[in-house]
Amino acid sequence: MFNSKNKIMKKMKLSVIILLCSLNFLFAQEPNKKFKEYKVWASKIDNSKVIKGILLEANDASLRIIGKKKTEIMVKDIYKIKIRRKGKVGKGAAIGAATGVATGLVIGFSSGDDPDKTVDGFFPYLGSYTYTVEGTTAGEKAASWAVGLGIAGTVVGALVGSKKEVFLINGDISKYQMYFDEIQTYSMNRKK
Repeated sequence: MFNSKNKIMKKMKLSVIILLCSLNFLFAQEPNKKFKEYKVWASKIDNSKVIKGILLEANDASLRIIGKKKTEIMVKDIYKIKIRRKGKVGKGAAIGAATGVATGLVIGFSSGDDPDKTVDGFFPYLGSYTYTVEGTTAGEKAASWAVGLGIAGTVVGALVGSKKEVFLINGDISKYQMYFDEIQTYSMNRKK
Protein backbone atom coordinates (compact mmCIF):
# COMPACT_ATOMS: atom_id res chain seq x y z
CA MET A 1 0.00 0.00 0.00
CA PHE A 2 2.75 2.44 0.98
CA ASN A 3 4.80 1.56 -2.12
CA SER A 4 1.75 2.16 -4.36
CA LYS A 5 1.25 5.68 -2.96
CA ASN A 6 4.93 6.48 -3.54
CA LYS A 7 4.60 5.43 -7.19
CA ILE A 8 1.51 7.58 -7.60
CA MET A 9 3.20 10.61 -6.05
CA LYS A 10 6.26 10.13 -8.28
CA LYS A 11 4.03 9.95 -11.37
CA MET A 12 2.13 13.05 -10.28
CA LYS A 13 5.33 15.02 -9.62
CA LEU A 14 6.80 13.95 -12.94
CA SER A 15 3.61 14.95 -14.80
CA VAL A 16 3.54 18.38 -13.17
CA ILE A 17 7.27 18.95 -13.89
CA ILE A 18 6.83 17.97 -17.54
CA LEU A 19 3.79 20.26 -17.84
CA LEU A 20 5.60 23.22 -16.25
CA CYS A 21 8.64 22.72 -18.47
CA SER A 22 6.49 22.62 -21.59
CA LEU A 23 4.63 25.78 -20.52
CA ASN A 24 7.94 27.54 -19.94
CA PHE A 25 9.10 26.56 -23.43
CA LEU A 26 5.78 27.64 -24.96
CA PHE A 27 5.56 31.10 -23.40
CA ALA A 28 9.22 32.03 -22.82
CA GLN A 29 10.05 32.80 -26.43
CA GLU A 30 10.25 36.46 -27.29
CA PRO A 31 9.13 37.54 -30.75
CA ASN A 32 11.50 39.63 -32.83
CA LYS A 33 8.84 42.25 -33.48
CA LYS A 34 9.19 45.74 -32.12
CA PHE A 35 5.41 46.25 -31.87
CA LYS A 36 2.57 43.85 -31.25
CA GLU A 37 0.17 43.39 -34.12
CA TYR A 38 -3.55 43.93 -33.61
CA LYS A 39 -6.32 42.68 -35.87
CA VAL A 40 -8.96 45.26 -36.63
CA TRP A 41 -12.49 45.01 -38.03
CA ALA A 42 -13.87 48.37 -39.20
CA SER A 43 -17.59 48.37 -40.08
CA LYS A 44 -18.81 51.06 -42.44
CA ILE A 45 -21.93 53.14 -41.77
CA ASP A 46 -23.54 52.11 -45.06
CA ASN A 47 -23.07 48.38 -44.15
CA SER A 48 -21.27 47.89 -47.47
CA LYS A 49 -18.48 45.76 -46.03
CA VAL A 50 -16.28 45.16 -43.02
CA ILE A 51 -12.64 46.04 -43.58
CA LYS A 52 -10.38 43.48 -41.89
CA GLY A 53 -6.64 43.45 -41.35
CA ILE A 54 -3.81 44.70 -39.19
CA LEU A 55 -4.10 48.24 -37.81
CA LEU A 56 -1.21 50.13 -39.41
CA GLU A 57 -2.03 53.67 -38.34
CA ALA A 58 -4.71 55.73 -36.64
CA ASN A 59 -4.65 59.46 -37.32
CA ASP A 60 -7.07 62.34 -36.71
CA ALA A 61 -9.18 61.72 -39.80
CA SER A 62 -8.76 58.04 -40.76
CA LEU A 63 -7.56 54.51 -40.08
CA ARG A 64 -5.05 52.73 -42.29
CA ILE A 65 -5.47 48.97 -42.35
CA ILE A 66 -3.33 46.34 -44.04
CA GLY A 67 -5.40 43.36 -45.17
CA LYS A 68 -5.37 41.85 -48.63
CA LYS A 69 -4.47 45.37 -49.67
CA LYS A 70 -3.68 48.58 -47.83
CA THR A 71 -6.91 50.45 -47.13
CA GLU A 72 -7.65 53.85 -45.65
CA ILE A 73 -11.09 54.44 -44.18
CA MET A 74 -12.25 57.90 -43.20
CA VAL A 75 -13.68 58.42 -39.69
CA LYS A 76 -16.94 59.82 -41.10
CA ASP A 77 -17.51 56.42 -42.80
CA ILE A 78 -16.81 54.25 -39.72
CA TYR A 79 -19.70 52.75 -37.78
CA LYS A 80 -17.80 50.47 -35.41
CA ILE A 81 -14.20 49.41 -34.76
CA LYS A 82 -13.30 46.05 -33.19
CA ILE A 83 -9.71 45.33 -32.17
CA ARG A 84 -8.03 42.18 -30.84
CA ARG A 85 -4.37 41.28 -30.44
CA LYS A 86 -3.15 38.89 -33.11
CA GLY A 87 -2.64 35.35 -31.73
CA LYS A 88 -4.66 35.99 -28.57
CA VAL A 89 -7.19 33.22 -29.27
CA GLY A 90 -4.49 30.57 -29.71
CA LYS A 91 -2.62 31.68 -26.63
CA GLY A 92 -5.83 31.67 -24.59
CA ALA A 93 -6.66 28.16 -25.83
CA ALA A 94 -3.14 26.93 -24.95
CA ILE A 95 -3.28 28.40 -21.46
CA GLY A 96 -6.78 26.98 -20.91
CA ALA A 97 -5.72 23.52 -22.12
CA ALA A 98 -2.60 23.49 -19.94
CA THR A 99 -4.61 24.59 -16.91
CA GLY A 100 -7.28 21.96 -17.55
CA VAL A 101 -4.76 19.14 -18.05
CA ALA A 102 -2.80 20.11 -14.92
CA THR A 103 -5.98 20.29 -12.84
CA GLY A 104 -7.15 16.93 -14.22
CA LEU A 105 -3.83 15.29 -13.38
CA VAL A 106 -3.90 16.61 -9.84
CA ILE A 107 -7.52 15.51 -9.28
CA GLY A 108 -6.92 12.05 -10.76
CA PHE A 109 -3.68 11.26 -8.96
CA SER A 110 -4.83 12.69 -5.65
CA SER A 111 -7.98 10.52 -5.63
CA GLY A 112 -5.87 7.34 -5.49
CA ASP A 113 -6.68 3.81 -6.67
CA ASP A 114 -10.14 2.33 -6.19
CA PRO A 115 -10.24 -1.13 -4.58
CA ASP A 116 -11.38 -4.19 -6.52
CA LYS A 117 -15.03 -5.14 -5.92
CA THR A 118 -16.51 -8.61 -5.68
CA VAL A 119 -20.01 -8.84 -7.10
CA ASP A 120 -22.42 -11.66 -6.26
CA GLY A 121 -25.39 -12.30 -8.48
CA PHE A 122 -28.13 -14.79 -9.20
CA PHE A 123 -29.73 -15.89 -12.47
CA PRO A 124 -32.99 -17.83 -12.31
CA TYR A 125 -32.51 -21.46 -13.37
CA LEU A 126 -28.70 -20.94 -13.64
CA GLY A 127 -27.87 -20.32 -10.04
CA SER A 128 -25.57 -17.85 -8.30
CA TYR A 129 -22.31 -16.45 -9.58
CA THR A 130 -19.44 -14.29 -8.33
CA TYR A 131 -17.02 -12.08 -10.25
CA THR A 132 -14.47 -9.37 -9.49
CA VAL A 133 -14.53 -5.87 -10.96
CA GLU A 134 -11.14 -4.19 -11.03
CA GLY A 135 -11.00 -0.76 -9.44
CA THR A 136 -9.89 2.28 -11.41
CA THR A 137 -6.24 3.23 -10.91
CA ALA A 138 -5.13 6.75 -10.12
CA GLY A 139 -3.37 6.94 -13.50
CA GLU A 140 -6.56 6.03 -15.35
CA LYS A 141 -8.48 8.64 -13.38
CA ALA A 142 -5.78 11.24 -14.05
CA ALA A 143 -5.90 10.53 -17.79
CA SER A 144 -9.70 10.78 -17.87
CA TRP A 145 -9.81 14.00 -15.89
CA ALA A 146 -6.91 15.51 -17.86
CA VAL A 147 -8.61 14.85 -21.21
CA GLY A 148 -11.99 16.15 -20.07
CA LEU A 149 -10.72 19.26 -18.33
CA GLY A 150 -8.14 19.85 -21.07
CA ILE A 151 -10.90 20.04 -23.68
CA ALA A 152 -13.05 22.26 -21.45
CA GLY A 153 -10.06 24.50 -20.69
CA THR A 154 -9.27 24.83 -24.39
CA VAL A 155 -12.81 25.97 -25.17
CA VAL A 156 -12.96 28.43 -22.27
CA GLY A 157 -9.48 29.80 -23.05
CA ALA A 158 -10.34 30.33 -26.71
CA LEU A 159 -13.58 32.11 -25.78
CA VAL A 160 -11.78 34.39 -23.33
CA GLY A 161 -9.04 35.07 -25.90
CA SER A 162 -11.54 35.94 -28.62
CA LYS A 163 -12.83 39.01 -26.76
CA LYS A 164 -12.47 42.19 -28.81
CA GLU A 165 -12.27 45.83 -27.79
CA VAL A 166 -15.26 47.57 -29.40
CA PHE A 167 -15.45 51.28 -30.21
CA LEU A 168 -18.81 52.58 -31.48
CA ILE A 169 -18.03 55.61 -33.66
CA ASN A 170 -21.15 55.94 -35.84
CA GLY A 171 -19.39 58.45 -38.11
CA ASP A 172 -19.03 60.96 -35.27
CA ILE A 173 -15.56 62.57 -35.20
CA SER A 174 -16.02 63.64 -31.56
CA LYS A 175 -16.61 60.01 -30.47
CA TYR A 176 -13.55 58.96 -32.47
CA GLN A 177 -11.47 61.68 -30.79
CA MET A 178 -12.69 60.43 -27.40
CA TYR A 179 -11.27 56.95 -28.17
CA PHE A 180 -8.36 58.16 -30.31
CA ASP A 181 -5.54 57.73 -27.78
CA GLU A 182 -6.61 54.18 -26.97
CA ILE A 183 -7.10 53.23 -30.64
CA GLN A 184 -3.69 54.65 -31.46
CA THR A 185 -2.02 52.38 -28.86
CA TYR A 186 -3.14 49.41 -30.99
CA SER A 187 -1.57 50.88 -34.13
CA MET A 188 1.76 49.64 -35.55
CA ASN A 189 2.80 53.25 -36.27
CA ARG A 190 1.88 54.66 -32.89
CA LYS A 191 3.23 57.96 -31.69
CA LYS A 192 5.80 57.78 -28.91
